[in-house]
Amino acid sequence: MQMYEAVIPENWPAGRLEAYLSQAFPLLPSRIIREALQKRDVKINGQRANRDAQTIPGAKVQLYTAFEAELPLVYEDEHILLINKPAGISCEMDGRGGMTVISLLEQKTKGEYTPRLCHRLDHPTSGLLLLAKDDESEQALLEAFKERTLTKVYQCLVRGEMRPKEAVKEAFLIKDAKAAKVRVITHETPGAQPIATKYETLSFDGTISRLRVTLLTGRTHQIRAHMSFLSHPLLGDDKYGDRNLNKRLKVNALKLCACELTFHAGGCLSYLDGRTFSIHPPF
Repeated sequence: MQMYEAVIPENWPAGRLEAYLSQAFPLLPSRIIREALQKRDVKINGQRANRDAQTIPGAKVQLYTAFEAELPLVYEDEHILLINKPAGISCEMDGRGGMTVISLLEQKTKGEYTPRLCHRLDHPTSGLLLLAKDDESEQALLEAFKERTLTKVYQCLVRGEMRPKEAVKEAFLIKDAKAAKVRVITHETPGAQPIATKYETLSFDGTISRLRVTLLTGRTHQIRAHMSFLSHPLLGDDKYGDRNLNKRLKVNALKLCACELTFHAGGCLSYLDGRTFSIHPPF
């Protein structure tokens, strides 16, 4: 029997517990959540809950099921773990209070090793996520990401037709910590960081373009904010995007995927140098 645990955020809106569970445990199918509630295999602060249960801000929720949530594995050896992170799951604990990549891996590995994040993907972003299994590998990967010797390539869907069809765009990015958002500007100013984003148009259907994007700098929300600044917001983006278009096209998930990773880390991971791992985006 597996146990999945979450803490309902204090600011979570009132409503049915079932709806919260679907967001807190995105790798559990809806039928598994319904079944657990029907069997009263869900507890809120230690008390069994049923399908009519409501959310309680700050409450601890535990769901018991035989179903084992799996993070899709792309590659694994004695030093590293490369997974295909689904959209809707955070890398580590945040204000959402639900399952995370780290909590799932710790539950699965049962102390065999400590999974260490060497970079991160936003909660709504899917794709290749690299973790280290030991100190030496962690240090090598952290250094490689810092020096940008590992190449990360994304695919995304954006509004409109890109002109030119491919380019390298440069600008500056400012973080707004209170709003958990960033802003892109054209000129240098105190606190702003330079950004460079390379894109190539793969297709255009008359409304939406599919892009291959390479980050030449790695800043918070860089692709989402930079493309919006260029008047080509990502489809499904609720923070920087075109909500009217998303509503019209009935898109409620961010169309951004880290789909390619090429190694150049050296050191204990030199056996992987030059090797490229790739996945197909889920859109």
